[in-house]
Amino acid sequence: MDEFRTLLDRFWITRAGDRELYFALKRALPDYRRLVHECLGWNLIVHESVVKLEKVPPRAMPWMGIASFQEPLDYCLLCALLLFLADLDDGAPFLLSDLTRAIETFLAEVRPVDWTQFTHRKALVRVLLYAQDMGLVVAYDGSSAGFGSNRDQEVLYENTGLSRQFPVHFGRDILECRTIEDFEALAWEGENTEGRRHRVYRQLALAPGFYATEENRGDFEYVKNQHRTVNDTLCQALDGELHLHKTGVFFLLNEGERCGQLHPNTKALSDAALLLCAQLREQILRGTYPRREDDTVVLTRGEFRREVRQCRESWGNGWGSQIRAMSLDRVVQELTAYLADWMLLEELDGDLLLRPVVGKLVGRYPASYQNTWCEEEEDEPLEDA
Repeated sequence: MDEFRTLLDRFWITRAGDRELYFALKRALPDYRRLVHECLGWNLIVHESVVKLEKVPPRAMPWMGIASFQEPLDYCLLCALLLFLADLDDGAPFLLSDLTRAIETFLAEVRPVDWTQFTHRKALVRVLLYAQDMGLVVAYDGSSAGFGSNRDQEVLYENTGLSRQFPVHFGRDILECRTIEDFEALAWEGENTEGRRHRVYRQLALAPGFYATEENRGDFEYVKNQHRTVNDTLCQALDGELHLHKTGVFFLLNEGERCGQLHPNTKALSDAALLLCAQLREQILRGTYPRREDDTVVLTRGEFRREVRQCRESWGNGWGSQIRAMSLDRVVQELTAYLADWMLLEELDGDLLLRPVVGKLVGRYPASYQNTWCEEEEDEPLEDA
């Protein structure tokens, strides 16, 4: 079901940006409509200018944000931009100076901005470049990036009209929602079968899986009871296999299949994570770190740092020049964030909780590997944290 995977992998497909794919998705609509509405419970927007699957997760995770954004101000500016565009006709031109004045008004009582501050201008530049990349606006004269160094920079834009389809349609009043938890609670209202089905499929479609906790015990039992149906549905849609364990459930794509971000991948940080997990597995099997009743393992940050250091000493020369050049503390920081994003560990107040899947996703270099460095090897970019 390539069309569904395309919708899952991309924010939207616009008629102007990819006309052939846009019409292919419309023609194939009967093939994936039931999956979207009955299993996932998501909105599918089929508009004359765009096809969009509104992928609302049952739980928010750090990697689900906009990758190019760096601080909360970026999101405030994006909301202000959407408000500004909502008042314009499709195809209407506007100037950057008009936008900056409107943003000052919109955010005056929420998050005041001061365009004399470089950080505020750079935040708006990030938002404008993202809006251009998404097709919300088109820059006809001038450069958005120039506003970062010159607050008097002028740019002529055109409103494409796509901004009206950008926000998520929750289908209910969200004026009382103030936090991420408030929005997450919308997915956990009621304990009926339909609600459980939606949460289960959403989590397995957007994330590696989920663990059995007291909070989602009912959802985990649903997967156990409907294991074959869930597996068949996801396999048809995404070409993978459901792995059910006593502490959690995971959906792994088959070899060669690609959809969204993957672990492992071809990046140096992914190699380091696999090697570290293999080392941690061996240490746990030896009894160095005791397992708890739920098969999780708690390490102090000092113990985790020691394991990373040992792993780098054993295999570090095969990791690529960028990660080799990092300090040990930076490598520890990068690996901690990477493993947390992939639900392999959880950061506690002072310790790190290793999930059982750490022992499942491991890797080793070939037996012939020698831990030596070759000057001719190519640099490998790091996975974004």
